Amino acid sequence: MAEVDGARCVVLAERNGMVVAAQARAGAPAPELIAASMADLFRKVGAAFREEGLGAAAEFAVGGGDGHVMLREVTPGYLLAASLAVGGSVGRARFELRRAAFELAPDLV
Repeated sequence: MAEVDGARCVVLAERNGMVVAAQARAGAPAPELIAASMADLFRKVGAAFREEGLGAAAEFAVGGGDGHVMLREVTPGYLLAASLAVGGSVGRARFELRRAAFELAPDLV
C-alpha cells in the first residue's frame, strides 16, 4: 500500500466478499464493507461482460467524489480491492494490483 499515493485500504477477499487479509489507514472505509460491496459489484460486472460476449472481467474501477476503488481478479475465487483518496494514483494502483495478483495467484489455487 505504501507504493501507491493516496491508498487508503487494500483488501484480499474471497469472491463471496469475505475478507482474507486487509491493510487500512486510519479513517479508511472498513475493509469488510469494501470486500462485500465490491465483490457483489464485480460479480455483476462479470455477468455483463459475459452477456456481451466480452469474456471474463479481470479488473474494474469506479470513481466518485470521495475517491476510487479498483478491483482485480486474482483467481476465480479471489479478488484484490484498493480504495484510494481523491487525487490518488489510479494508474499506479492498477499496476500494483496486477503485480500482487500475479504473485498471489499460485498460493490461492
